[in-house]
Amino acid sequence: MPSFEERLSFRLLTEPPTLKALQKFQEDAGWSISRKDREKQLGQQPRIQWVSVEMDQVKVAIARLELAPPEFCYVADLIVKSKFRGQGVGRWFIAGIERFCAPLGIRRLTLVPEAGSLPFYEALGFVPDGVVAGVWKKDMQLLQRKRFF
Repeated sequence: MPSFEERLSFRLLTEPPTLKALQKFQEDAGWSISRKDREKQLGQQPRIQWVSVEMDQVKVAIARLELAPPEFCYVADLIVKSKFRGQGVGRWFIAGIERFCAPLGIRRLTLVPEAGSLPFYEALGFVPDGVVAGVWKKDMQLLQRKRFF
């Protein structure tokens, strides 16, 4: 039988989640967001990529990535459904986002964490940006090609 993590899959969404699906994720996370703000989040914008984690073909986590290669990827609205929290899904998701960003040459992930999620992001190597208040960053180690002379 496959392990819990072996049942997870990282997916690039071809379109944003529906308004109703996003609302369900946000409500499950305890977020209070107006319909107008939710509609803004779903608006078509260049360099936005929605991603998800699925388990047994059911979305268990979503995130909106604002891509600014090669400098950074801003991770927005990362939500893991409550019944899947504390099981490694968030850690697995961040690792998947890093794997997605690496071929784009992106060197840094940034985000604005909720107060309750600070220990989680600290454990993953995120630190306060130091320039922009409230923003946390994680510099990624990009694989460098070895030169043979």
